[in-house]
Amino acid sequence: MVLEIIYTDRLSGAAGEIEVELEDHERRWQGPWCPLEGDLTNLMIGYQGEPLLPCGDFQVDDLEFNLPPDTFHLRCLAAYITPAMRTRNSVAYENQTLMQIASAVAGKYNLSVVAAAGMINPAFARVTQSRESDLEFVHRLARTHDYDFTIRGAQMVFYDRAAVEARAPSVSISRSDLLRGGFRSKTHRIYKAAEVSYQDPGSKQLITHTVDATPTSPTGDTLKLAVRCENGQQALLKAQSALHTSNMLQTTAGLELPGNPALCAGNTATIGGFGAHDGIYLIEIARHRVSRTSGYTTEVQLRRVG
Repeated sequence: MVLEIIYTDRLSGAAGEIEVELEDHERRWQGPWCPLEGDLTNLMIGYQGEPLLPCGDFQVDDLEFNLPPDTFHLRCLAAYITPAMRTRNSVAYENQTLMQIASAVAGKYNLSVVAAAGMINPAFARVTQSRESDLEFVHRLARTHDYDFTIRGAQMVFYDRAAVEARAPSVSISRSDLLRGGFRSKTHRIYKAAEVSYQDPGSKQLITHTVDATPTSPTGDTLKLAVRCENGQQALLKAQSALHTSNMLQTTAGLELPGNPALCAGNTATIGGFGAHDGIYLIEIARHRVSRTSGYTTEVQLRRVG
């Protein structure tokens, strides 16, 4: 009955989701088999006799019935991404660390927090969540301090972005592997350094920190930011994050290949056969598609990390 299944896996921010298109000429899905919003489904993708990609558990979020011909479409979100997580809130956190704030948010949804080994855990006198959903707030807090954040199953996971980029490649991609693809390089908004400065209104003290790009950027520009910082550690992390966020998009790629369960968000790949674009790339988004017409294919969005 399956016409198409699409599984989208993201490294950070939004959680995974699946879409399923079913033919329903026997009217089972519009009748006794009709799922209810909130029902759970599980998906695994791969080839017979080989290890499968465990996509996880998903909750039915959106149902659509079309005719003619009779087809049934399900859109499902990661099971632990509840409507409450997407509701906007305003909360103030005082005298807490990043992990304490994350634990407070995770506790509301019976999630556990997994932190990157050896990660710096900055402390804040005050952090405000202003008309943001809990997901948006935690994601902003993580990215501001050079971490990635996502929800995997019942875990709220924080990744050190530099550590993820340094992983050993798990797959190799050559020109002969591609169905189609493209690369993009840019120099606009690629910086040699970032400087954060903040004049504390209470103490009248100037808090500042500068970090240099690694590897060195060919441009002579310095990214200058005036953002609130309570101490030098926060200034350092915010400078690193701002520089990382800008420079990490210097070279990106979008590729479509025959279906491969090893192409997961967060894995790195060695790409060769493309001249100046050869190197190590981090998979940001992987979209696995199983279709009656095109079989099993995987589309990936990557950025160069080495």
